[in-house]
Amino acid sequence: MCTAVTFTDKKSHHYLARTMDFSFELDTRVVSIPKNHVFDSLVSDVSFKTEHAFLAAGQEIEGYGYSFGDGFNEKGFAIASLYFEKYAKYSAAPIDGKTNLASTDLVAWALGNAESVDEFAQKISSINIVDVVNPVIMEKVPLHWIVTDGFGNDGVLEITESGVHFYRNQVGVMTNPPEFPWHMENLNHYNNLQPNDFGSKTYGDFTTFWDGPGSGTRGLPGDYTSISRFVRAAYVRQYSERENGLVALSHILNAVDIPKGVKKKSDGLSDYTQYKAILDLDDQCYYFMKYGDAAFMKAFLDSNSDEVKEFQH
Repeated sequence: MCTAVTFTDKKSHHYLARTMDFSFELDTRVVSIPKNHVFDSLVSDVSFKTEHAFLAAGQEIEGYGYSFGDGFNEKGFAIASLYFEKYAKYSAAPIDGKTNLASTDLVAWALGNAESVDEFAQKISSINIVDVVNPVIMEKVPLHWIVTDGFGNDGVLEITESGVHFYRNQVGVMTNPPEFPWHMENLNHYNNLQPNDFGSKTYGDFTTFWDGPGSGTRGLPGDYTSISRFVRAAYVRQYSERENGLVALSHILNAVDIPKGVKKKSDGLSDYTQYKAILDLDDQCYYFMKYGDAAFMKAFLDSNSDEVKEFQH
């Protein structure tokens, strides 16, 4: 489970921010990948090369290199993957003439090969996501992806039983299932939400008064389901002040941050926010905070480096 938002502040700085919510301990680190780096896919006998340098967060898979959950590249294109269980549907086998990738390969491939959301959307037809087991968590990983760029374009990629779908993301938010169009339709049920308090109303001869500060947000869902987090993130993102993107996003992420222990799975493990990330696409800076930290670590992309570099936390 995760939440991701895009954001543009008053300085016209573009951001992608996300929580990484998971029960399996991911041991995530921030890594700089240079141009012309070759990745081995989890799909047998498949590799791909990067045209662009990028900075991303992920895990190292022995024998395969890195598997990334989110990042941005030197062109200002950014992507994040989020869990999409029960809905993701991938190919059973590679397809000749396509770039065959595992779901967990797509972030690295996209960061290495797309300069913008428009280019990413154009290149989607050239890839084929193959249903393969990820050796870190020992299962097939169902994902969908949010993308954004320095031009302020946002999109969502979902691959389901009905096919490959790329949506323009008008609200700059993504969480988990159901499918993205369902979340957008569901926002209509929260049209009453507003930042201002409601005024008094008259019923016959009786006049009601507001219930106290915050009455305009009555009905804003506060639980940790994907459906509620989507609504909450969309509302908070819409009305947060935009003087400083980093400050605003740190508070937006706090609104959907899941403390350890409050959301447990049937096996007793806790789904919790293992890390929060804010990606500044203009200053090429990655802000990263693990669960036990009280401040963000900061890493800058050096697009001139020709070495893979891990940033120490």
